[in-house]
Amino acid sequence: MNNRALHQSPALSATSDADFEPPVSLTHIKRVEYTRQTWKNGLGETEEIAISPRRADYHKDEFIWRFSETEVRDSCTFSVSPGYDVAVMMLPSASMKNGVEDDVSHRQTFASLHKKTLAAPALLRHNDQSNPVPFRVLAPYTYKGELPTTCYVKDGATRHIAFIANRNLTSVTVGLETICPHGLDDEGGICDGEGDGETPVPSPMINHHKTPQETHKRNLSLSSAISPQPSVSLSAANSSRDASPSRHIPHTSPTTKILLNAATIVYVVSGSIHASVNGETNGVLVNTGETLIIERDENSAPTDFSMSPVIETSKDLRAILKKSQDATVFIAEVHMKKTVRNESVTSASFRESQIFQGPITESTFQLYNGPQPLSPKIAAHRAGSIVVYDDDKSKSWDSARHYRPPTFSARYQNESDVPPAVVADELVIDDFPVGKISTVWINMVKEGLSEWIRVPVIVARGVNPGPVLGITAVVHGNELNGVPCIHRVITDIDVFKLTGTVVAVPCVNVPGYLRFSREFSDGKDLNRLFPGSSTGTASQIYAHAILNKICIHFDYLIDLHTASFGRVNSYYVRSDMNDPVGSAMAKLQQPQIILHNSGQDGTLRSACSARGIKAITVEIGNPQLFQNQYVQWSYTGVMRIMTYFGMFPSMDSVDPPLPSGKDTWMDPENLTRHMSTLNIDDPTSGISTAQRPPNTIICSRGYWIYTRTGGVLEVFPAVNTIIKKGALIARIKNIFGNIVDEIFSPGHGVTIGRSSNPVAMAGDRVLHLGVLRKENEVLMKEAKENY
Repeated sequence: MNNRALHQSPALSATSDADFEPPVSLTHIKRVEYTRQTWKNGLGETEEIAISPRRADYHKDEFIWRFSETEVRDSCTFSVSPGYDVAVMMLPSASMKNGVEDDVSHRQTFASLHKKTLAAPALLRHNDQSNPVPFRVLAPYTYKGELPTTCYVKDGATRHIAFIANRNLTSVTVGLETICPHGLDDEGGICDGEGDGETPVPSPMINHHKTPQETHKRNLSLSSAISPQPSVSLSAANSSRDASPSRHIPHTSPTTKILLNAATIVYVVSGSIHASVNGETNGVLVNTGETLIIERDENSAPTDFSMSPVIETSKDLRAILKKSQDATVFIAEVHMKKTVRNESVTSASFRESQIFQGPITESTFQLYNGPQPLSPKIAAHRAGSIVVYDDDKSKSWDSARHYRPPTFSARYQNESDVPPAVVADELVIDDFPVGKISTVWINMVKEGLSEWIRVPVIVARGVNPGPVLGITAVVHGNELNGVPCIHRVITDIDVFKLTGTVVAVPCVNVPGYLRFSREFSDGKDLNRLFPGSSTGTASQIYAHAILNKICIHFDYLIDLHTASFGRVNSYYVRSDMNDPVGSAMAKLQQPQIILHNSGQDGTLRSACSARGIKAITVEIGNPQLFQNQYVQWSYTGVMRIMTYFGMFPSMDSVDPPLPSGKDTWMDPENLTRHMSTLNIDDPTSGISTAQRPPNTIICSRGYWIYTRTGGVLEVFPAVNTIIKKGALIARIKNIFGNIVDEIFSPGHGVTIGRSSNPVAMAGDRVLHLGVLRKENEVLMKEAKENY
């Protein structure tokens, strides 16, 4: 915490040992010192106040605790933090100053604030549970960090503070306290003996208890460790009721706490406090929105920590009485567990802390009511097992590889998450806010229960106007590699750097997806029926709705596919290579193979092309599974296309975007003219090396080779393999093992795809052969395939 005020106790700072770290230190952090982190999805902003250890990176490192303040501008998903517990508290609205509103009496002020408190400005929903939790102002709420939590904002932006603690290393108590000045009677009101209506009354939100042993604190505790009970010192002002006006002038008497814990974090919600330790006279002044951190050695003697509200001095008694003299503070007390107090945070202890024990809806910060029993340790061995794994790291097995977990953090960043979805009858891009990522369910058609089949859509609108790039996946229900590709693209989009709009449809064929089937629910191939019909079969009506409710709003389309069941594919692109825009988009994908295909075949790509939407089809590997290498290739290609159109900064090196001075993307003639002036294959064209497709084979056309008889099929060439004319490519045997047929290549070419299903009927597919484009060959205007 650089440039932050560090205060040490004078009695301790006089030590002669220069290397001795004082047992008690006060760190005062002002608002200007908070580290601001704007979310890439435009839905909010986080200000990190403090983290322990101090140099830890919240997104990458394991840490002990973290304290932050967050502004939520729209409904969003909170970060998931496995192994940690989370305490959040909504702050009063920005219209309030120091916890009270202007221009009203003290009595009216707290009544209105109490009303605002009861009316929760947001709702929290864990694991998509049907019953949300009200997220009320000044009401600390806690939950397990493993729970996926969505925050639904009712109206306007909200601000809250969040304290996250490592469950395996700490026990934490959080709460809200009101620090009151001297001069309160046993009911919490200022004594004047007259019952004047202008006399202030205490806040109805905070219980002013009658005995010093009770507290103004709402305690919620994390673990079994006993937290020290705070006490609020209330002087008996009603013991001496002078008639002198001076008795109306409030004086302050500090609230004293005895600290036994390692760290205490104090955040001033309203008012100002003067804080000190061990009776120091020159303490620290902490104002609204500022934070004070007290760190101490838990093995040292107890520390007296005092807080008193700062009273505004004025000659006008009535002006003093009309102003709130209380200060409200949020306090988190951190105890290090004895078993790990002298140990560092290790990956092993962190993994153990991720074991989810107890009901998933149970808050780990519970109402404090004394010690709680520790969860029993899980036995390391299974009794009665023939083979026992004894955690001996020195052993190795040559027959098995050792699993290595992913290197990325287990904590997911809410800045990349998408908000909860709304429902709409069609996609209207202007209905979604600029500079944010939004999600929507689009109603397509009604099914047998008279309920809507809805298609999920993600809309990322940049802060600057520009083209609309559509990305679709799962037009065939079992072709899934496009789904993680879309997830990665949306995760990496920063709306503050985005020009234009990205509309992603991660699942087009919802019925086929749910049935693990390539076809639509009526058994038809959806990608042979576009543009569909509003009065045709079920699949034709669905295709018509997809095109006219969603895709018609695109300027460009990248349609992501894979091979179908029983087949495997290379990484290749279908595109009309006579179109300069489509040709550029295909080459920017840097595929293994580019297949010239003009369309006119009932595909989504051809239907969009007929409507002036520049489109390509990207084939990403194999069906019904995720292939990380193929997903990475396609993701990089999508980002490269966005960079080329000037929509997003380069992910590689500096690549020349389209000129921004003219609306090139809006004028097809300007765009075609611009594309025709660039040669992506030319090293001197200004396109970076990373952008030039290495070893990409361009095919002028392609066709499938089919079986002449049925049997057990063996296909020999791998995908992306050059084949000579007359080469043996497949063999068919009967079930007894006799060869019944051999298949030879009818021409030179490259293997685009092949069958992987050994059970073949007569007329089944064997191999997808691409015809290599010859030098200076003029491509056909209509190039189709024999699907």
